[in-house]
Amino acid sequence: MGHQHQMFNDPFASSMSSLEEDMFSGAGGYHHLTPSMQWPGLDNDIPSAPAANNATSSGGSGSQRKMSHNAYERDRRKQLNEQYSSLRSLLPDDDHNKKMSIPTTVSRVIKYIPELQKEVDGLEKKKEELRRASCEQGAMRQNTAPIVSATCLDDREIMVQVSLVSTMAGALPMSKCIKVLENQGLRLINSSTSAFQNRTFYSLHLQRTQRTMSKEGQTLCNELENAVKQKAGQHLHH
Repeated sequence: MGHQHQMFNDPFASSMSSLEEDMFSGAGGYHHLTPSMQWPGLDNDIPSAPAANNATSSGGSGSQRKMSHNAYERDRRKQLNEQYSSLRSLLPDDDHNKKMSIPTTVSRVIKYIPELQKEVDGLEKKKEELRRASCEQGAMRQNTAPIVSATCLDDREIMVQVSLVSTMAGALPMSKCIKVLENQGLRLINSSTSAFQNRTFYSLHLQRTQRTMSKEGQTLCNELENAVKQKAGQHLHH
């Protein structure tokens, strides 16, 4: 047969150096090369840390994380306990003497809140009732309060007219009105009384005495009105 002819020529064979042929050939053995021969310059570019130091750093970091987690858990539980204590302090005094667990405390608070809301609603209702009663009493007093008018007829004579609810006429008869005005320094000339619907009217014609002559007319009239109203107010309160 003769020697074998090479059918295909390797285009790269002529361009490979002897070192490259040894690296890629089975005979040369890539594993026999030193690191600097395998990848020139690699050791200078990427320094490697000692294995023992890496292991120590990893173990220290894990221990630190565990300590931080434990501290966080302690703080969280402390805050929860403080909040439960605050919640327990809001319960009625009878519950303070009992030693309650956290679930019991929460259960008691859930039951107590509706009870408290019911009590608040009751107080609001009572407050509204008292407000209405007060308004009604105020309106009643306003309606029963007498109307007093004093007018100066001249330098010496004054006309005082009183209008009040007929049911109050017994508590404040005309004689008491005359007594009040006489105490203010006036003298009665004549008087009359009349009634219309549910109101009673007093008309009092009075004369100044020497004691009141120095007072200005309108000032004296205002004082007379206030004196009669004050006397009427005393009887209304009784």
